[in-house]
Formats: sequence, structure tokens, C-alpha cells
Amino acid sequence: MMSPDQEIYVFKHLSLIDMERVQKSITLMLKSKDEYIKEALFRDAVVSYMRPFSDNRGEHIARGLKLKNNVIPNKFRKAHKEIESIRNQLFAHNDLTQQNVQFGPGSSFSLKGYERVFLNHLVGPLKDLASIVHSNILKEMSELRDKGL
Repeated sequence: MMSPDQEIYVFKHLSLIDMERVQKSITLMLKSKDEYIKEALFRDAVVSYMRPFSDNRGEHIARGLKLKNNVIPNKFRKAHKEIESIRNQLFAHNDLTQQNVQFGPGSSFSLKGYERVFLNHLVGPLKDLASIVHSNILKEMSELRDKGL
């Protein structure tokens, strides 16, 4: 069984992996010509980025094992919030308010939000955020080790 500090350390290590995955997904996405692959890699980057900020569980921390938003610089807070919204409303859940549903005659309808989600204006900020968060996590892990972990 892990101690609470060990649990936090392991969580931070997993968060590092998530931030590295964001970087890799964006790098591959920018090289791809296939729109489906680009969308899949963008979705992976968004979900991987947000995972450490969501409610995760541990043995000692039943809920709320997550990174604090104070690691986000002020100039990136708006982008972080938009990334969080996309993850929550389109990738992790089917919020119909975000699907832009248009009903036709009878039972026919079209969706605009679910089938095409690739927001080019967030690619740069997402990559920058992942790098910033990665650096902050490394610092926090070093502080835990310095405290005798």
C-alpha cells in the first residue's frame, strides 16, 4: 500500500505521461494529411491534457486527486477553459446543446458538433499548456523527493 505522498507522486508521474502524450499527438497531428486522423489525435490531446485536471481517485484520496488550476498561467486560462469545455461537452459526454442539432422532416436530423471537432486555434495553446504543465509537475515531483519521499 502506498503512503499519501507516494500516491500523489505516482499521480504526478502519470500526469507527466499525459502531457508527453499531448505533445506527441499534436506533433503527429500536424504531420498528418488525413482529416480523420487529425481529429482523433486532437481528441486524444484534449482528453490527455484534461485527465490530470479531472477528479481522479486513489487509495488515500477517494475523490479530487487532480492538478490545481494554479499551474495555468493567466494568459492561457481562457484556452484552458475552452479545452475543458470541449472535453466535457463533446468528447467525454454527448451534451446536445453543443451538437447543433437540426431537425428535418420526420425523424431526420443532422449534427454539427459531434462529427467534426478540430479547433485549429487551440492547437498552439494546447501544446504550450502541456509543456508548461509538464515543467510544473517536474518541479512539484522534485519538491516531493526533497521532502524525503
